[in-house]
Amino acid sequence: MAPPDMDASPRPAGPEAVPVIKTRKRPFGVTLFLWMVLILSAWGAVRLFAALRWWGVLYEFEARLSPLYLSMTGAGWAVAAGVLLWSLWSRKAWAHWAMPLSTGAWLAEYWIERLFFQSARANLPFAAALSALLLIVVLVITFHRSTKHFFTKSEEHEQPDEATISA
Repeated sequence: MAPPDMDASPRPAGPEAVPVIKTRKRPFGVTLFLWMVLILSAWGAVRLFAALRWWGVLYEFEARLSPLYLSMTGAGWAVAAGVLLWSLWSRKAWAHWAMPLSTGAWLAEYWIERLFFQSARANLPFAAALSALLLIVVLVITFHRSTKHFFTKSEEHEQPDEATISA
């Protein structure tokens, strides 16, 4: 008798065998992208709900950034992150370039708000170094060979038919 974790049924051999479908394993860089996008979506949702929850207080004390702006940007980033998460998960080719573009847009928004709307803080060099590090990591992952390969179509059924290609 076969052990309980082993399948005792006979396996067909030859042409009647069931083909094994090989899927490409997600590279570590793409997994990091997914985590970054999840954090971005959580940040956007928290910003939206915090702006809605504290709307009266922000309005009463005349915050430099209006509750409308905070809620709209929070909702915008939550939606953008949802689309980006879906595109990464479904291996859309444009997701490969959407990550550095969205990271650049988020950093631009962060620095505009920090420099023009917030009080000066002592951790400016740290924030600048961390922003540069984030951008470098995203660019390195974007241009890494395994990430490029993951988002390119390499399945046989996805390649154009040689008869339809004109020289």
